[in-house]
Amino acid sequence: MKKTFALFALLLLCLAPARVLAMGTPPHLPGLIELRSRISAELNALDSDLAAAAQQLGTVGFYGNSAEILQKVYDAHPSVVDVATINPEGYLMTVRPARYKKAEGQRVNEQSHFRAIQKSGRPVMSEMFKTVEGFYAAALIYPVINLKGQTIGYVSAVFKPDALMGKIIKPYLAQLPRVDAFALQRDGRIIYDHDILQVGKMTFSDPAYQSYSELLALAARITAEASGAGTYTFPVGLTNAPAKKATEWVTVSLHGTDWRLVVAKAE
Repeated sequence: MKKTFALFALLLLCLAPARVLAMGTPPHLPGLIELRSRISAELNALDSDLAAAAQQLGTVGFYGNSAEILQKVYDAHPSVVDVATINPEGYLMTVRPARYKKAEGQRVNEQSHFRAIQKSGRPVMSEMFKTVEGFYAAALIYPVINLKGQTIGYVSAVFKPDALMGKIIKPYLAQLPRVDAFALQRDGRIIYDHDILQVGKMTFSDPAYQSYSELLALAARITAEASGAGTYTFPVGLTNAPAKKATEWVTVSLHGTDWRLVVAKAE
């Protein structure tokens, strides 16, 4: 009996790794966890600095040294396009850097992130959108609350997600052959790719992707699932030769908005 039990236990031990792999638990592809950690840290640093600016503005108001407070946030984060104070009616009060000063006085009350923060009173990070200048950006916005506990307005930072991620991803992946990365919103919009011309495209509707059923099926999983793994075939290189890529993805989140970070390795 003891011999039979020992053989059974040994059999279970031998089968365990195969069972884990069959359940779809892959090893992490190179760089995935490190990149998520670095991108999250960069995004959280921007969030923390904007939160601190909101707190300062709540003390000095919009007519104290608000320009200096906004400039400090802008200077600390290369991915930031502009930082602004917004009054409760949705008018831009002070905008930095100074080259965007002409935007002061414009009304932004129809922007989705402004409506969301007015409704919830909590910080919001928007999804990526196309700006009037023609580039893609996202907005992070905080309420400004004075010493009496009243919301006197808001402070917002418009930034480029692809710039924030690119400065981390590009040098890191340069060390890893045959590995690249991209990022999607949950609606399928590409928010980072090594090819800047792909940024902003909608995976599920852009004509460039409609011939690649494997890629579309994988993108559907990526947008629906917080993490996972899969494969797809896509043309690469100057010859556009089809190559099979193994992928794994995780989620970077802030204020309820998710970015799917995907690492892909050519097999």
